[in-house]
Order: sequence, then C-alpha cells, then structure tokens
Amino acid sequence: MSEPDNQQGKNRNIQFLRGLAIILVLFAHGSVMLVGEEAVYWDSVLQHILPGVGVDLFFLISGYLMGVTFLRKQRQFDLIAVYGFYKKRIRRVLIPTWFWAAAVVLLGLLDLIDGSPAYGMQAIVGIASSAAFFLANVYNALHETDFGYFWSIALEVQFYLFFPLLLLVGRYFWWAVIAILLWLSFASPFSPEWLFRANALFAGLLIWKLSTLEPFRLAEQEINQLSVPSRAFISVAAVLCAAVVASTLADLASFRWTAATLILAVCFVLNAFSNDVVFGALSRPVEAIGNLSFSLYLCHIPAWLFTMHWLADIPLVPRVLTCVTVSLIVAFLSYRYLEQALTSAPKGRGEQAAQPVPVRER
Repeated sequence: MSEPDNQQGKNRNIQFLRGLAIILVLFAHGSVMLVGEEAVYWDSVLQHILPGVGVDLFFLISGYLMGVTFLRKQRQFDLIAVYGFYKKRIRRVLIPTWFWAAAVVLLGLLDLIDGSPAYGMQAIVGIASSAAFFLANVYNALHETDFGYFWSIALEVQFYLFFPLLLLVGRYFWWAVIAILLWLSFASPFSPEWLFRANALFAGLLIWKLSTLEPFRLAEQEINQLSVPSRAFISVAAVLCAAVVASTLADLASFRWTAATLILAVCFVLNAFSNDVVFGALSRPVEAIGNLSFSLYLCHIPAWLFTMHWLADIPLVPRVLTCVTVSLIVAFLSYRYLEQALTSAPKGRGEQAAQPVPVRER
C-alpha cells in the first residue's frame, strides 16, 4: 500500500496536484523557449490542447483550501478575523510579487541598454506597476505582453479581497457563490474572459461545502474502493480532457473555463479524498516542484527570457533543458530567500503554494 497522505499534517496528493498544475503552466508558456518554426509548431499544438488549465487547477485548490482554512472557522463577517485573513494571505504573495515585478523592470532596462528592446519604458513601468498592485489582468486586457502571466496572481488576490465581503450576505452566502459562478459561466461582462476567470475559485469553495455534508462520506468510500492505478489513470485522463475541452469550447467564452473546472474537479476529488498517495513513486519529485510552484510561476518567464538572450542559437534540446534548469534553480532561491525568509511564512504560495495542506475534514 502507498504511504498515507496525511503524514506531518500534509495532504501529499494536493501537493502533487500543485506540482502538476505548474508543470502544465510551463508547457503552456513553452514557446518562450522556442524559435522560428519550433514556436509556430508549438502554438499549433496549443490550438488543440490547452495546458493553461493548470491555472484553473491552482484556483480549484485555492478555493477548496479557502473553505478549509477560513470558512470552517468563520461563519459570519468579523472585522478582526477578516484583517487577519488579509494580513496572512497578502503578506505571503506581496514581497515575492514585488521582487519579480522589479526583476521585470531590470530585464526591460537591460534590453533598452542592449539596443533591441521588446518594450519601451512606458510599457515596462506599466507591466511592473500593474503586477505590483495586483491589477495585471486589467493591464494585460488593454496591453498584451510577454509578462501577462501576472494576471492569475492579480485575480487570486482580487478574490481574496472580495471573498470576505460575501459573508455580509449571511445565510445567503452559498446562494451568492452559486450565482457568481453561474454569472461567470454564462454572462461574464469581462473581456477577454480568460483574464478574469475566477470560475474555479468559486467551484473550489463549493467542493469544500459538499465535502462537509454527510452524503459525501459515501462518495469518499467509493473513491477509496477504487484501485490506486485506477485513480491515477482517471486523474490523468480528466486533466487531459479538461485541456482539450478548454481549447475545443473556445467559442463559448467563459463557460469553457467552468466546463474545464468541472472536469478538473474529478481529478481533484479523487486525489484530495484518497487515503493513499495516488501517484506512488512519481509523487515525491512532483510534490517538490509543487513546493516551488509560486516562485516558479513568478520567475519562469524572466528566467527563460534572460537565458534565451544568451542561448537562443543553441540546439533545441539543450536550450530547453538549460532554460528549465535555470528556472528551477532561480525558483528554489526565490522560495528559500523570499517566500520563507522575508515573509516569515513556513512555506509557499499563500493558500496556493507549498504550506502544509490540512488533512481533509471529517
């Protein structure tokens, strides 16, 4: 039997899903490491399968953990509790985000000095300031850039700021969550919708609520009656299916993100509520990447662009391996000396990074 998932208070399967999510994101941004026909070919592949659903998997985990860490303790609006909520979460993302926003400015300045800038000073300042003030999704909706990946951090922080206000509706809280999810799915006013797709964050909240209901115990028993290989196979199939659906339903605007989220929820539930480590020996290395997920998300584009500045002319395989290796090293340093040391947080990505994941509630 696999090692149980609750060692040291962590749910190792959720850590694995974090690692899987960031790996998907790296694939989604892979064209940064490619040149010429390589990039054209990769972009054509992404027309049929969208690994960017890794972000939705991150959001799903964050929404669920919002229930575990906040709603389980706080049933109504309380100013002191909300202050503590803001302080804990914003602190854990603030310093690393500011640091990497500053790194983007430095990278842009180096390009300006080099004489072949991709962006002017005004664009560089806009990118960095919107990232620093968690408005990158708004900025990127107006000015698309290579550094638009800050959008998801901005959206998650916006969710953190908005979420406690929902408690003001009292006993209608869960009806409000459902209404917002339906609104985002069928009548979202935002454009482009992918920059504002908080669908999975609210879906994660609903999964937590369902997990607290007594009938869910039957579903949990059935999950654990499945063999571990079956759970692993279904999980991988669900992620691949979500990536295909998100691409196939592109014409359905924001509904495609809800559709992809519902499929990802199958993977999430099979892992989060399993008594075994679903992916066995593969779990440890992916968990390790999951620990670095926030730092790796923040640094991979700057690290790749900087590496490509020097190594764009070398063959494909060593170029990609070098870019990935550099980004992992930089992510570890960022995690060690920013996330852990400067924020005084024991581990990672707010509610979406490497801190211990509470064992599911009983």
